[in-house]
Order: sequence, then C-alpha cells, then structure tokens
Amino acid sequence: MKVLDDAARAAVRSVIATHQAQLAALPGYVAAEPGFPLVDGRFLREPAVIVLVDRKRPLSEVPVAERAPRQLGPYRVCVMQADPARQLAASADFEDTVNALAEAAVGLVYKPPAGQPIDKVYNVKQPFLCHVGPDAGWPVLRPFLEGTTRSLSVAMYDFNADHVAQVFMDLVRNGGIAAALSWDDGMTKEEQVIRKKLRKLQQEADFRAWLVQCGKGRRFASAYHEKVAVRDGKAFWLSSGNWSKRSQPDIDPVATPAQAKGMFSKGNREWHVICNDAVLSKVFEKYILHDLKASEKEEADGAADAALDVAPKLTLPDVFVPLDHLLEQAVAFAGPVVPVEPARLPAVKTTVKVQPVLTPDNYLSHINALIDSAQTSLYLQFAYITWSDADKDADFRALLRKLAQRSTEPDLDLRIILGSTSAADNIRKLVEAGCNQDVFRVQGSIHNKGIIVDGQAVLVSSTNWSSDGVLRNRDAGLIIHNEEVAQYYQQVFLDDWDSRAKSRVDDDPPVTLASTGAPTPPGMVRMSWSDYHG
Repeated sequence: MKVLDDAARAAVRSVIATHQAQLAALPGYVAAEPGFPLVDGRFLREPAVIVLVDRKRPLSEVPVAERAPRQLGPYRVCVMQADPARQLAASADFEDTVNALAEAAVGLVYKPPAGQPIDKVYNVKQPFLCHVGPDAGWPVLRPFLEGTTRSLSVAMYDFNADHVAQVFMDLVRNGGIAAALSWDDGMTKEEQVIRKKLRKLQQEADFRAWLVQCGKGRRFASAYHEKVAVRDGKAFWLSSGNWSKRSQPDIDPVATPAQAKGMFSKGNREWHVICNDAVLSKVFEKYILHDLKASEKEEADGAADAALDVAPKLTLPDVFVPLDHLLEQAVAFAGPVVPVEPARLPAVKTTVKVQPVLTPDNYLSHINALIDSAQTSLYLQFAYITWSDADKDADFRALLRKLAQRSTEPDLDLRIILGSTSAADNIRKLVEAGCNQDVFRVQGSIHNKGIIVDGQAVLVSSTNWSSDGVLRNRDAGLIIHNEEVAQYYQQVFLDDWDSRAKSRVDDDPPVTLASTGAPTPPGMVRMSWSDYHG
C-alpha cells in the first residue's frame, strides 16, 4: 500500500468506533486514529489502529491489565507517543489555548505594500557571507551589528539571548543610529526581561519598537517569525535562526577549536547569510517598516498589546522532558566536530540572481517552482514538516503531495533531514501520504528551514513547513542561484546526513504537558514550550 487512502481510513475508523470505550480506558489515552504502524524503526505500509498516549512506557513496565490489545478486527494496534501538540488538543485544562490556536487563521487582515517589490528577481553583484550555526553564528552576527553607522531595522521572532540584547542596546544607546524593531508577541519569560530593558531604551535613544500581534482578526496567524536585520539600508543579515540562546550561542568553535566538542548541545543547526546589496536591503527594510507602522496604527486605533509597555500573555504550557532523553542527546553531540568556517562567495566577482521570498506574500509559489525545477538532487533540512487535513490548508497539502511524488522518482536524489522533536509522528503522516520513507533522516538540534536544488540553488529561510508557516505567518527567505553558494550549504547538509542524522525512526520520547504549579516528576526536567521545540 503506497498511500493510506480514504477507504482504508474509513475501515479502520469503523473498528476504532466499535472499540472506543476499551481504548479510552487505557492509562494515558489521548486519541486513536488510522495510520501506518511503526515497527523496529520503520513504518509498515499497512492500515493499523494507532493509539496515542501521553506517556508511552516500555511494554515490560506496563501491567498486563493496562496493555492495549495487539489487534482489533483485522488491524494491528500500534501504541505511539502523543507529542505535546496532540496532548494539548486533547486536554480540557488548555481549552482556551486550543480554541485560540484553532481560530488563529480566521479573518486575517494583512495587506502588503503597494507594488509587491518582494516578488521580483534581483541581481546581486557583491559576494554573500555564508555561515552556519552553531559553528559561526554569533561571531559573524556581532561584527555585522557593530558595523552599523546610521540605521538598523530588525524583524525578529524570538529575542531571548542576553548577550545579543546587550550588544544591540549598546549600539542603539551609544551609536547615534536610528533603530527599529518589529517583534513577535508570543514572549518567553527571558524575552519579557529584555522587553523591559528595551522599553527603557526607547526613552534614551532613537528607537522604535513594536510588537506584531498574531491570531484571529490580526495580520498573521500564529507567529511573526521573520529573522532579518537591515544595516544602514545597504546590507542585511537573514537567517533560519532567532536572536536566541540556541540560535546564537555565545561560542566561537572556529576560532576556539575546544568549543567545537559538544557545540550542538549549546546551539542549533542554522543557516545564515549576509547580503551586501542596497536595492535588496531596502526591499526587506520596506516590509519591516511596513509591519512596524501597522502595529503603530493598531495601537493608535485602540488595540491593546502592540507597544512594548504591555506584557503579552504566555499561552502555551511548559513540558516535562525525560532526563534520559536529554542525556542521550548530550552523548550523541559529544563527538568530535570540525566547525565550518564562514565564506564569502562566489569567490570571483559575478552577478548572482536572487529571488527574495516572504510569507504570506510569495513564498509558496516560488518554493513550488523550486521543487519542480530539481533535475538530479533535492535536499531539504527542516525543524519539522507537519501534515494538515484542514480545508484551509489545501495549498500546503498540495506542496507536500508534490514532495511525496518527487520522493518516488528513481532518478532524483531526494533527502530530507528533520529535527528529532515529534519526528516519528511527523514522518508517519508524510509516509501515509505517499512519501518514500527512505528519504528521511532524523537529527537533533535542527532549527534550519533550507533547501538545495541540484547543487545550483539554495533557499535560506525562516519558514517552517507547517500550514501556518507556509501560508499565514510572516517569514523571510532568499533563493540564491549560484553554484558556489549552494555548494557551501550542500556540504554542510551532506556532513549532517552522513555524520549526525540517523535513518532509524524511533518513537518520540515521553514528553508530557506540565500544568501550572505541577511538581516536576522524578527523572524529568521542566522546560518551556519554546525551549523544547527549539
């Protein structure tokens, strides 16, 4: 069976309905659904009953009376770990949060700037400064920021790294520059501390900073997720990674080789790029200021929570993560690593064709074309790729089905590295949709969202492959058509594929939701939702 089709799903659902009371009585039951079963690290292409539980235990630790049946009707029963999002959707304790997330795409009011300058091809004549994390993130970003002489316009999702905040504040306070910051409203506790410092900074310097509210009736659905900084209207930094502790760890493994060991325990795999082109820089700055001005207008019109002097509400719960899982990751990351140095490419001056992309403006159409263009190889590295059956997500579903079709082409070398968080459930859904499971590998500490085509073109981007990410959030990226630039990131990808990513798909770790005030169970670590999901 190549695809879990509607007829097979309906037949399994009928069996589930017949035995619903029996399944719902299982300890930790979250949901039951049709799916392909995970057996010994691979998905079998046969319809089965997938039982999702909030904390899957080894079979030896489950009393016989509490075990799920091995088979229901003609179908195998496969017990799998429900990821935090699935637990959240099934929990009565977080009903308000679930409802808000479900309605986030309703009534969005985003309007792009006149002329849509993002949807044009640009010719860049200066080399790109290519670099990746955790190898060389902060050591490149810091001098880029400190080189500002006139203006700095920033769009950011997560800004929780104090060392980045300190350099940014010193620059704004003492550099005599005009600074602007558009910032996502879903703040962690660390970000709220930085927010208070930036609010004070507004009284001391030429600094405009506004939160971009997301959700029902707003401009973007669930995240203002862009990571772009435009310096002096002449150059810009663009990345898959935030100004966060894990996206910009305060390490320099290239200059200090001793820091290379265990560097993935401190930081994520990210792709970054700096582009020195005034025309393209002004395009991104135009959109950043467009978003900022819209927040200013919302505040002037009486909307709450747009200014930095209002504390946004935390909406997603903490999670309990098994300590054994974190220790396993630390051991996996402890091996020797040769960090990748930044490179200015192409080495010989030439004109490079560049297509900027933004969601929700033009990302989807250009990514569809990029995937269609692959002739020999197509490499993707994403923190996650999720599936959605919602009617509103049909265009995203079509993209995933295109990827599934391409994964079966014998002459195309298609490889996909996904982050380890919720990987089993995410890969299962893609395999059920027709993806060849042999194209997948799983790697820890992945926050990247990049694509390489034929070793000739590369996408560096902040766009996650969720339905909101591709269709309704604010994200930014560059498609760079140059062999030297593409090969730089391709070598990093292939090293990850060969040295760190694993082909075996293990069930997701038993991560559970942490209710407010709940004590941390023995053997678990309490983490914020955002820290766990990278």
